[in-house]
Amino acid sequence: MLYEQDARSGQRVKTCSAAAWEQAVRPGMPLAEAQTLLVPKHELHPFFVCHDPRRDREALVELAEWCEQFSPLVGLDQADEPDALLMDVGGLAHLFGGQEALAQTVVTACRQQGLTSRVAIADTIGAAWGFARWSEVLANGAPNGPAALAVIPPGEAAVLDCLPIDVLRLPARTTEQLCRLGVRRIGELNRLPRASLADRFGGPLLERLDKLTGAIAEPLVAHHAREPLSVCETFEHPTTHHQAIEYVLGELLIQLSRRLLEQGQGVLRLTCQLVCQNRQPLKIDISLFRPTIAPQHLLALAKLQLALLTLPDAVEEIRIRALATARCEQRQGELFGGAPRDHPAQLALLIERLSNRLGREHVVRAELQAESQAELAYRYRPLAGESAGPQAPALPPPPPPGPLLRPMRLFDPPQPVDVIGIAQNGPPAMFHYQRRRHRVARCFGPERIETGWWRGESSRRDYYRVETDRGDRWWLFRRLQDQRWFLQGEFE
Repeated sequence: MLYEQDARSGQRVKTCSAAAWEQAVRPGMPLAEAQTLLVPKHELHPFFVCHDPRRDREALVELAEWCEQFSPLVGLDQADEPDALLMDVGGLAHLFGGQEALAQTVVTACRQQGLTSRVAIADTIGAAWGFARWSEVLANGAPNGPAALAVIPPGEAAVLDCLPIDVLRLPARTTEQLCRLGVRRIGELNRLPRASLADRFGGPLLERLDKLTGAIAEPLVAHHAREPLSVCETFEHPTTHHQAIEYVLGELLIQLSRRLLEQGQGVLRLTCQLVCQNRQPLKIDISLFRPTIAPQHLLALAKLQLALLTLPDAVEEIRIRALATARCEQRQGELFGGAPRDHPAQLALLIERLSNRLGREHVVRAELQAESQAELAYRYRPLAGESAGPQAPALPPPPPPGPLLRPMRLFDPPQPVDVIGIAQNGPPAMFHYQRRRHRVARCFGPERIETGWWRGESSRRDYYRVETDRGDRWWLFRRLQDQRWFLQGEFE
């Protein structure tokens, strides 16, 4: 049985065996409750293992490489914690005697490796993913058991109606909201008007539904085995001398840089382990703003963290592994000046030094979000250690000349203030903030901002832009649920 550590609710069951299921153990159950339900049978005692997502992913990657004997295109489920493999078997079934024979071959090969598998073949990735999980559950209610085979004939869209909405791989919050509305099957979801679904749950729901039925193609992201980008060196005699450690570290970084150069890649994140005698390895994580293969620069960043470490014992081995890489762009230098015009090297150097000294989670950039509620309209992402992903939403056009409608400075969370108004539910005439009385000279509003009820607890606010007799400009709102006033931001 696998269990996971939840910061809020403690240890909970992640997944369990068929024998544990028969004794009423269920995923999500507190571990202590599961332990009281399990009774040893036939000299077999319960075995509990803490869930390790990193090791699970590594094992799944190894399995994907092994499964390339059945298909040249094998990929991992595109989830935060993938637990399934996807294979493109189009045009290959006749080599194994048909689709059912191919599925049976995969099941038999997995059983010989000591693995219990659930295999489904369908027109779309979503349908195969769903029937591999729920075809047997719908049949007899057990999540584990003998390996299940499901081959869905082409064009049989009606069979998808019996699948639960979990097959859409939506965020947990969206799935929970649909269940509260009584929508638990794909067939029930298909009977609802698409326009209202888009309004209440957004475009991703319809996109997932169309990918399930094949109306929108869902590409398979294939995994191809690569030579691991890692280097290591063992000391003939373990040492505690920093100069010796730094010298070997520099030589290993040179080796790693050469291999990256051969692949046209640059490193964005790497980890360095100092293996000490009879101790846990010391770990150094290095994050970069842009891909690089410069060993001297990497060594300088490693020294920043190495200077803060206290060696518990002599170091007997050093291991370096590239965790994230990206294509390294080669740019011609300027004739008059040492840095390209785009992304100056000095800015990248500053970001990398700050990220590796303070931690990458403390050197961030703001990214816009499609939210009407001010404090949820952005999120922070680390500047270093991430490859270039999807482009951020395009910025709106610059506002026309005149006063801004939104302040540049926001308070998070909004600050509660005492407000005096001329009329009930009217605009503010005076408010107290930071032990000072602010008399309102001019007021603009109200501007009502509400969030959709389908997002959970709704937020209903009336916003006012006010200017005081001192010339200060503030952004206040009245929360309509309890008529309390808050200060959201300050115009500069």
